[in-house]
Amino acid sequence: MGVAAAATHTGLVRDGNEDAYALAERTWVVADGMGGHSGGEVAAGIAAEVAVTAAPDRAVDAAHAAVLAASTDGLSDMGTTLVHAVQAGEELQVRWAGDSRAYLLDEAGLHALTRDHNQAEQLLAAGHITADQARTHPGQYRLTRALGLGRPGAPGSDQVSVPARGRLLLCTDGLTSEVDDPGIAGLLAQGDPQQAADALVEAAVRAGGRDNVTVVVVDLP
Repeated sequence: MGVAAAATHTGLVRDGNEDAYALAERTWVVADGMGGHSGGEVAAGIAAEVAVTAAPDRAVDAAHAAVLAASTDGLSDMGTTLVHAVQAGEELQVRWAGDSRAYLLDEAGLHALTRDHNQAEQLLAAGHITADQARTHPGQYRLTRALGLGRPGAPGSDQVSVPARGRLLLCTDGLTSEVDDPGIAGLLAQGDPQQAADALVEAAVRAGGRDNVTVVVVDLP
């Protein structure tokens, strides 16, 4: 079982924290309530709580259904991203919807396990913009998949499986919008999981803290 730690911060601009995370034995989740949508904090909290206890292959759909079930007239458009990781024996399985990310740091360096579900990533994949341009492109804020938002159909999720070795990072875009991948790699390598988590959040806040930032760091066997 991996040793896990988490850290979160409201940032320097937002009034509240719409991120959420959940830790369980061999299962870790991060969610980011939709900025500009009512109830983002509620949606993220529900999604994280449901996903961490759901069967891995049902985690994203179960979280989406729970967010929809909790929607009321005042919260009808609440939504959230979700990234879910589970250790199954010697394999790490990651599932996600939205732009919250998973990275793995091993002896070969930092590896992005997820690809953002947003318009900037679509433009990057099509070769219309570079990776550097994608980091600041307005399409970063236009999600192509998310949970909730009053949409009854399942949002769909992607998944990847890799050997469960190294140090895992799950994070919201409050980190990746402020700290580039080389910076993340250096901070993720620091100390134990809690020290690394704290260092990553501190760096995002120090760099501007324009959004909520949440990270989960896990040392895998």
